[in-house]
Amino acid sequence: MDRSMTPSPAATLDTPLPNPVSPQPGTFVQRLISTRRQLRSARRDWKLRHERPLDPDVGIPKLSVMVITYNHEKFIAQTLDGILMQERDFEIEINVIDDASTDGTQQIVRQYAALYPGLINCYFNPENAGHITTQLNTIRGFKTLRGEYFAILEGDDYWTDTKKLTRQVSFLDRSPEFVACAHFTKKVFMDGRPPEHFLPFEAFGRDEADIYDIISMSGAFHLSSIVYRNVFRQSPPDCLYDPYSCEITINMIYAMYGKFYCIPEYMSAYRMHDSGVFSARSIEQHWNFHLTGFHRFALYMGPRYWLHFARAVRGFSRYALIAPWRTKEVASLKPATMARFLLSFVVAAAACLGPDVLRVSRRGLRRIKRGIARHLICKNCP
Repeated sequence: MDRSMTPSPAATLDTPLPNPVSPQPGTFVQRLISTRRQLRSARRDWKLRHERPLDPDVGIPKLSVMVITYNHEKFIAQTLDGILMQERDFEIEINVIDDASTDGTQQIVRQYAALYPGLINCYFNPENAGHITTQLNTIRGFKTLRGEYFAILEGDDYWTDTKKLTRQVSFLDRSPEFVACAHFTKKVFMDGRPPEHFLPFEAFGRDEADIYDIISMSGAFHLSSIVYRNVFRQSPPDCLYDPYSCEITINMIYAMYGKFYCIPEYMSAYRMHDSGVFSARSIEQHWNFHLTGFHRFALYMGPRYWLHFARAVRGFSRYALIAPWRTKEVASLKPATMARFLLSFVVAAAACLGPDVLRVSRRGLRRIKRGIARHLICKNCP
């Protein structure tokens, strides 16, 4: 049930958008130039977009759900059921973005779409864009989002609370300073182990996160837990299909436009299984992936955030370097990985040195001024 017709000017929910094509990967420099231009433009007119709500009379849903799939035959039914069970008083659309699955995923989605016409839209890639480079499929999903808000759900994860969307949309409706609303996520295992807390990190301990919390990963929220404001409508910045883009970097981009709020309740599940693109990677591979993402998105987001990134890379690199001896997350790191994180730590620490010294100096000057003031007051006392 591929949808490829062109919507009329007065499109309804029964008229989905054309099926987007995967972009050409291009080069990092090409993405960097276009992304800087796109983010500058979005920053300029974000206030205007935010103050101009979408017209509810033209068939625009309140919220769009993007479901990213590739060979999720075993899981996709539970994913869709978790969306369909939501209790709500607003319109949604469910856009399934499949990257040419070779199992029965597309057949199952078509069956659901036949049962829920006008609600579930099938955007199936005729050819696989790369199930490892999943960003080339995800960016197609961003181009289908018509709602004022949107949520992203991978086809092997699922929602567990029937009031999830209602609570998040209600919060965002009354809290314009927030760009996203998240909640706790549990990690579930296929081998029978009991579920455990996944994100946000328990040490974070706050219900709000600003852009520094997001960049430093102290405020980390799983993709299945978040409802975002649709800042870019159907024109996402090109950095979102960078090979090192992931939920962390997506959150960094959206944190440029507001804070994140976290509801301290479990309402989604992240499924661990061997066929998952990320869950099958080693910890060392994860760390190398995220380090490259830090470097690239510092350039994408611009000089305004470089000090935040430098502090984040300094902390992340230090953590990785001492992990084999202190945290025991990994038994050892490869020499190339050790050298890479050591170099990143040295460069980031040097970048932080000047501002940190200045901050300490200012703090010291304030203390000296207070001391002098107290001395003068005491000296003049009768």
